[in-house]
Amino acid sequence: MFHLAGMEVLAGGLAAALACVFTNPMEVVKIRLQGELQARGEYTTVYRNPVHGLYTMARTDGLRATQAGLGPAMTYQLVMNGVRLGSFAEMEKRGWCGGEKPVGATLACSMLAGSVSGLLGSPVFLVKTHLQTSSSSGIAVGHQHQHGGMVQAFTSIYRVGGVRGLYQGATSSIPRISIGSAAQLVTYSQVVRWLEERRCSPWQTNLLAAAATGFVVAVVINPLDVVATRLYNQPADRSLYSGYLDCVSK
Repeated sequence: MFHLAGMEVLAGGLAAALACVFTNPMEVVKIRLQGELQARGEYTTVYRNPVHGLYTMARTDGLRATQAGLGPAMTYQLVMNGVRLGSFAEMEKRGWCGGEKPVGATLACSMLAGSVSGLLGSPVFLVKTHLQTSSSSGIAVGHQHQHGGMVQAFTSIYRVGGVRGLYQGATSSIPRISIGSAAQLVTYSQVVRWLEERRCSPWQTNLLAAAATGFVVAVVINPLDVVATRLYNQPADRSLYSGYLDCVSK
């Protein structure tokens, strides 16, 4: 059983990490579009949309800038999705959710898996956000942390704030991942069941279920993602938000 659980963790984490190579440029644009809190009329719109954002980054900082923070992004996906998908699969095998179990059981298991994985991966998400936000002054949005790389970022954050500093923004990670995980796993399992009842082929079932799930998760998680980005990226020495609810309110 432990061997199978370990394989689930490894497979889920590696798949998400490799996919990150292709999705990371859009993640960089997304984080910069989510910006920082400023009053209307007091800021310049640097990135008008995702396509313009990619073009602006490549033109100003070079093509390599579109893959900013790739190292921590892949590490985060490996840790977060490995633990999340692996622990959810283990709960399914134990009969806690899935199959004929009520949707509520699947919801609870997916939220639990998401909360644990979000907490474990929070320091890596912090570094990822700092590196993906960093840019030339002409196209900078939000606080600029100026880390030289992933290792230097961890070292610098720990030197200033210790372990607590590494968990800056963690309060936003748990609702983000737990709710996003619940939306993903519940939607996927329900759509798969619905398609299997209509005798769709395996490849049609997986493709359609993945597409529907991706759409639902994007809609559900985006407000939580904005809050997470702003809490993780705020400067450690002068907090812009006193906490999660303060950030949502502002």
